[in-house]
Amino acid sequence: MKKTAITWLVSGAFAVSVCGQTQIPIPPAVEGTTFDLAIQHGTSEIFPGIQTQTIGYNGAQLGTTLILQKGQTVTLNVHNQLGDTTTTHWHGLHLAPKNDGSPHTPIMAGETWSPSFEVMDNAATYWYHPHLHGKTLKQVVRGAAGFIIVRDAEEAALALPRTYGVDDVPLVFQWKTFDAAKQIVELDEQDNEVLVNGVLRGGTLNLPAQVVRLRLLNGSSHRYFDFGFANSLAFKQIGGDGGLLDAPVSMTKLVLAPGERAEILVDLSGKEGQNLTLRQFGTQLPQGYPGGAMMMGGGSMMGVLDNTDFDLMKIAVAAPTAGAVTTIPAALTVNTPYPQAGAASRTFGLTAQPMMSMDNFFINGAKFDMETVNFTTELGKTEVWTLTNSTMMAHPFHVHGLSFYVVSVNGAAPPANMKGWKDVVTVPPMTGSVKIALRFDDFADPDMPYMYHCHILSHEDAGMMGQFLVTSPASATGEAAPNSVCPICINSLPMPSGVDFSKVVRAEVFDLAGRLVRVHEKGNLGGSPLDVSGLPTGTYLMKMSDATGKTVAVQRFFKK
Repeated sequence: MKKTAITWLVSGAFAVSVCGQTQIPIPPAVEGTTFDLAIQHGTSEIFPGIQTQTIGYNGAQLGTTLILQKGQTVTLNVHNQLGDTTTTHWHGLHLAPKNDGSPHTPIMAGETWSPSFEVMDNAATYWYHPHLHGKTLKQVVRGAAGFIIVRDAEEAALALPRTYGVDDVPLVFQWKTFDAAKQIVELDEQDNEVLVNGVLRGGTLNLPAQVVRLRLLNGSSHRYFDFGFANSLAFKQIGGDGGLLDAPVSMTKLVLAPGERAEILVDLSGKEGQNLTLRQFGTQLPQGYPGGAMMMGGGSMMGVLDNTDFDLMKIAVAAPTAGAVTTIPAALTVNTPYPQAGAASRTFGLTAQPMMSMDNFFINGAKFDMETVNFTTELGKTEVWTLTNSTMMAHPFHVHGLSFYVVSVNGAAPPANMKGWKDVVTVPPMTGSVKIALRFDDFADPDMPYMYHCHILSHEDAGMMGQFLVTSPASATGEAAPNSVCPICINSLPMPSGVDFSKVVRAEVFDLAGRLVRVHEKGNLGGSPLDVSGLPTGTYLMKMSDATGKTVAVQRFFKK
């Protein structure tokens, strides 16, 4: 794992004050083929003189930026130092479901998960975060999230800014709720602050007087952003969730949903010594979009900053760098949407109960069940999904393991900045509809599903999620993954082969939420089957330990 020259500016919340201004920090970046990430508790000085409890990867909050090269095979070692079960989801990456980091691949406290896979994605901005069902909000809202930047040969051939932390800068914007003691509240309805790269809104970012690239991520649990500059300065969007657009799209405002990313170019040429302000234009969000105005009759869930405009960050323009990019390419790539002819159709209804509820949501009338596969599709199949939203608020819809093309929004062609690869799309409220086209290439697994869900984390944790299997002939390609063997048992579980049972003194059985449900302790458990009678039907993890507490083996199994 090779580090870049860019590191956090460290002072509590990874920022320093220069002439009274908080400098917006840049996360450290690493590149290579083997990466180590430790998810851990920490404290951050977000408010002056106050230590706020946070969670981060390789630090107190947020995480290291992982720079990956398309075509390389990488190994990601995630060390769980939380003292609680977690997962890590590689949001937006195209990989097999066993390596996706969904709720079905929990990492128990003190354990390490080490998926390996080929990077198959186009150059773009992705991210990673916990995804344990029922605990996603709790862990993400405390700060556990990091960037992934994928590079490829096509993007490298373009005259674009790509000096990390200088003219190519990742920025994660996060709504959060803080209590009177300035601690993060694990709820998101009343978000009362916004952080930019982990520091309070209003900080300053120094950028050179040339074309700069900003990688924007809405890492919030609930609310939308409508980004724009105070002086209506135009910028060019060049990429979305999963890759470049065909050509730069000129814009003065950009709406991003939770989980959504965009790459923009801002031409600061000739502006040395000037100061610009990036703002949230909440008053211009469509009605029913969290962070803007609620739909009429939508209850009392308005936050103190909802439906307001405010400053997010300052940009102080410095001298240009050597070899500065000063022009913007007219063309970027060629996106070829999947043909709809012959594609299978599938429908998803987003509903609330009662109809005007703002917190009790369903997909196709059902809540998420870890043991229920909602549908099965086939490798190589193209499908068109119609998403219809009958609720009072917008929902950002995310699909795991692949990117899709947006076919239409409310029956019309999508705007130009949505015509590239996507993995998050907003379904507008009050009978709003979106069509997306997907193709299930490369990976299939008869047992491990992919997820789809609303990316408002409280909705997801409360069951606004589903899962599907991709099946294929035996000749289909796939990826090796840790703990891939999942025996099915009724009342007794055969012990895994290759284990030195002379060292095993304890076997613990956990459900996929990380709860301990069964313990077997003996001087020597031997190789006899483990009694699992009485456990409800479902998927479990069995961890075997020696006398020192060291893990000897971990076995995933399904109890019928």
